[in-house]
Amino acid sequence: MDILNELAEKLQSYLRNHSKYQFSLKYQNKHLSKTGDIMLKPIDQEVNAEFSFEPNSLITEGRKWNITINECKINNGSVSLFLNRVPVYRNIIGQIIENKLAPAWKHEQICITCDVEESDHFSMTNFRMLSVYNIVRNIIKFNGYDITNNPNIDGIVEKIIVGKSSSLKAVGVTHITCAPVITNGISANDYIRKRANDMQLIAQHKYGIRVKDQQRFQVTVASLGRSAAIVDMLESKANSQIDLKKEKNKSSKGAAFILYNYARLSVLFKTFDQKQHTNYYPPLPAVVDIDFSLLTEEDEWQLFWVYVAGFPAMMQHASGNGQLVKIAPHIVLSFASGLVISLSKYYRRIRILTENRNHLLPVMFARIYLLKSVYIVLSTLMALLDLEPIAEM
Repeated sequence: MDILNELAEKLQSYLRNHSKYQFSLKYQNKHLSKTGDIMLKPIDQEVNAEFSFEPNSLITEGRKWNITINECKINNGSVSLFLNRVPVYRNIIGQIIENKLAPAWKHEQICITCDVEESDHFSMTNFRMLSVYNIVRNIIKFNGYDITNNPNIDGIVEKIIVGKSSSLKAVGVTHITCAPVITNGISANDYIRKRANDMQLIAQHKYGIRVKDQQRFQVTVASLGRSAAIVDMLESKANSQIDLKKEKNKSSKGAAFILYNYARLSVLFKTFDQKQHTNYYPPLPAVVDIDFSLLTEEDEWQLFWVYVAGFPAMMQHASGNGQLVKIAPHIVLSFASGLVISLSKYYRRIRILTENRNHLLPVMFARIYLLKSVYIVLSTLMALLDLEPIAEM
């Protein structure tokens, strides 16, 4: 999000010119109404040392910026910044709606290969390696690189191998190690079928899914089983061993919850579109015409600030902050899980689609745009994680 990078640069420039301290900048993700949206913390300063800072001066200077600061609070040697939320909503949602988180292509090639190939009979360890391989590919591609599995072509800037730990490390090659999966001998295909049965029970009993088309439902269940197995393989760091013998009670709840909330938003937008086509609702206004000051719920800001505005920072972290050997697929999964928990909490409490009344439409339109941005982020996360989206559950 360019607007947040711009804000960070302006803050650091201001601090260099107006403070004797060097500061680290941290985007907050909990209790935002109390802790603020951004924390500035002096570097190499003792906790009990005298600390002086002029918050009013920063607020005055910030009035010249695209994102302004409403309030500064000093607490225990750090500075909490509370942002003017309206321009943050408008700028970031507008940007996401326009380009849907499209990467900036670097026109550079990275070769990535895996020690195993998919087949009808392969172990859970091989399934894990293949899952990590696919997601590492997705992360690298999202960051704008072209992907090849041919290490001999010209123009390759880096070579990566995803596989088991080995003492034989090729020079000039980045190795991403996958630890083994300990099982009772179950094959990957049998494990996926087991997970499909688990997901079917969850779909029918927890979420109350009614089966209208049995054949279509079985195809859906098979997809859910594969997604659940992938999620199971990504909950731990790639180089940490997974012992399925000690995890007999896994319910695949995490995968089901992600897919259910994706389907929930899909149905919401389908219903909204249908009501527009029947002229129950007027056309959705452009982003520039939306009054985002109507998004006054703390749950709305938490969902947006942490999981929409916070998506690029998470991707930078998951991408190893530029060091491909440190790529961490489990961070992407953890972020997706946190997003759907926050979304579900908000969705249960707030009625999104209201009656067609003049005083209700402006806030409904603002919430539709908020959830559209969430939907785009969630869709991107599912693509990165190689989870097959399901429009209805």
